[in-house]
Amino acid sequence: MSRRTQRAAERDARRESLVVLLARVQRGVPLTAAESDLLRAHVEAELAEGDQARRSAAGQAAAVRREQQRTRAAEAAITEAEQDRDRALAALRDARP
Repeated sequence: MSRRTQRAAERDARRESLVVLLARVQRGVPLTAAESDLLRAHVEAELAEGDQARRSAAGQAAAVRREQQRTRAAEAAITEAEQDRDRALAALRDARP
């Protein structure tokens, strides 16, 4: 099993456990100390994963913005080169007898 698959399986198991524990709390069933500790650990893990996902998304968004800036600069350079070419061709045509 790959590391990614293992993490996904652990996340799925944690979320299933969360659903069960939260359903018990909602029905008014008291949790044992071990279940309370497990609930806290699961919530903290979900919060940490959410924070990591947001940091990753922010980094990816910044990378996309940088690439968009590079693309705009490259397009501007291409446009300028095409204009230079057109001016050079026009000057060459004008210079011919």
